[in-house]
Amino acid sequence: MDMSILASLQNINLTFGEKVIFHNASFTISSTDRVGLIGLNGQGKSTLLKILMGETEPDTSNPVFIYDKNKDLRITFIPQDISPIDFPTLKNENFFLAFNPELRADYEALWKVEKELETHYEDESVLHRQDDILQRIHQKHGWTLAQNYESYLKHFNFDFNRTIDHLSGGELKKLSLASGLSSQSNLVLWDEPTNHLDIETIEKFEDDVAGQNKAFIMISHDRYLLSNICNKIIHIQNGIINVFNGNYIQYLEYLEEAELERQKHLDKAQNRHRRELAWMRQGIKARGTRSKKRVEGFHKIKSDIKSLKSHAKRIVNLSMEHSGRKTKKLCQIEAGTFAYNDKKIFEDISLSIFKKDKIALVGHNGQGKTTLVKIIQEELKVNSGKFFLADQLRVSVFSQNRAALNDNQTPFDLIGDGQDFVHLPSGHKKHVNSYLEDFLFNSNQIRRPIKTLSGGEKNRLQLALFMKEAADLWVFDEPTNDLDIETIEVLESMLRDYDNAIIIISHDRAFLDNIVNKSWVINNKRIETFVGGYTKIAPYLHALEMEKEIGPADEITEEEEEEEEEEVKEDESNKERMNNKEKLRWKKIEKEISDAETLLDNYTQKLAAFDFNDMTDEKTKEYDELHSLQKKWESTLENLYEEWEDLSHKRL
Repeated sequence: MDMSILASLQNINLTFGEKVIFHNASFTISSTDRVGLIGLNGQGKSTLLKILMGETEPDTSNPVFIYDKNKDLRITFIPQDISPIDFPTLKNENFFLAFNPELRADYEALWKVEKELETHYEDESVLHRQDDILQRIHQKHGWTLAQNYESYLKHFNFDFNRTIDHLSGGELKKLSLASGLSSQSNLVLWDEPTNHLDIETIEKFEDDVAGQNKAFIMISHDRYLLSNICNKIIHIQNGIINVFNGNYIQYLEYLEEAELERQKHLDKAQNRHRRELAWMRQGIKARGTRSKKRVEGFHKIKSDIKSLKSHAKRIVNLSMEHSGRKTKKLCQIEAGTFAYNDKKIFEDISLSIFKKDKIALVGHNGQGKTTLVKIIQEELKVNSGKFFLADQLRVSVFSQNRAALNDNQTPFDLIGDGQDFVHLPSGHKKHVNSYLEDFLFNSNQIRRPIKTLSGGEKNRLQLALFMKEAADLWVFDEPTNDLDIETIEVLESMLRDYDNAIIIISHDRAFLDNIVNKSWVINNKRIETFVGGYTKIAPYLHALEMEKEIGPADEITEEEEEEEEEEVKEDESNKERMNNKEKLRWKKIEKEISDAETLLDNYTQKLAAFDFNDMTDEKTKEYDELHSLQKKWESTLENLYEEWEDLSHKRL
């Protein structure tokens, strides 16, 4: 096997009951591959990772399944969710052992020996065993692994003071990220690594994983992530593994071209079908004089059309209903404060919600996003300040903590609630089957028990249940978690066109940029309001992060200020003087830096707000030009900074 090839899988066939997961599928992973694994929920993304790890065995088939591995292949799988209950002996500082079973056995043996030494500290045999274990850990680079793991946790601002059984979902996710990034494997499998993370941590993870010299396969719905760090896309469709060399943006361009080509073939097939249908309708006697081959050709055309349609891009036909309220101002808080059990959550917050507001609610986990929603719902009351809520305002919340579904029910029973038709708040009604098909459920799934659905399919089912409601204000709490990209993009389009107020709590940067017109950023118990989405608030979020890392400027005394001025004067006297050419350059360079910063910021904002839907040749060219200009001005600015720094060390 080529040393750059880590694994080659051929002839993958797998069925669960009547559901075909893979049919004669094949793919190869090389040492330089950074793969984005996409596809509708329930199509086999997680199953494919299990096959790679050897946890799931494909069906016996002819030709036979082949799994050819490089002898140096080492795989680490980082799941979407972890539970400390499954690892009772591990703590925050050594949770990386959950993903390194051989090393974990050595550590547990070491802990046992250390316990023995508490009472047998002079026993030579115990000391020899301890030395042997320490040598094994050293040979497996266990100490380096532990150091790197802890370094990543510090990088993610992890709170080491909290015990593992009291961590939030976001904090547990940081344990997973640090474990995967510090892994010594040459292939890391990531399953939705950015779920439950704040934007700051997502961006750090993006930079970290992009800088690593190892292969990965990543299931993710984060389009920014897939576009920025992947060089290959694997798309599972109808049991087939489609492999595309390029990032997600380039894959969208390819799909658009393929869709246009399919449409051309479909149009031709339909025209032929109309002509042959007219001939077939001439009657039995007329057809009898025709060739048998032409009759067979007619049925072949019908089959071709069906095949072309089945490969056509599927969309989710979502529809939001609203209550018809005409009131413009829905909610307002002035100088509001809120404390819970003597712990202050908010102080002096002022905000308003109007009928057409689409608001992003952004803040670190635990800073009060859920609390603010409960205040707006009147489940909690502000301790002081003014609070206004429009009379009988209907607020509906789609929570990331999905309500439990009855696994023994069918989707038909859940949505229909004993009836064959869904009665929508607009007054219209729709057959349950048709309504569920809008959410990508096929006829086989509609009357199957919910327990047979995947996690993502259950999420989509709850979205279908939620969309039956009417509200004046909708709150979406992490709506994109567990949804596939196809569903996210249509939900995005629907929310963008919706005419009533929406609050979105999300860490999906593209999702926020494409929908919201206002952003609330929670920081230090206050709420800052911005116009626009993620692109607009990104500089502010980055400034907050820098302030947190270096700390706010401390107050200094007059005496300290005088000492500092003396040091500056002394330093100035020792500086080399600028020549005339450098003096002229000094007068111009700060203006050039300012102009370059403005241009770079402009291109960066345009890229962040870029709409990846319906990628045409013209849009792809536009994106490539923007990306090229961004790189150009990043390089120019870096050179200007270096030149300015060199000049600043000289005196005029």
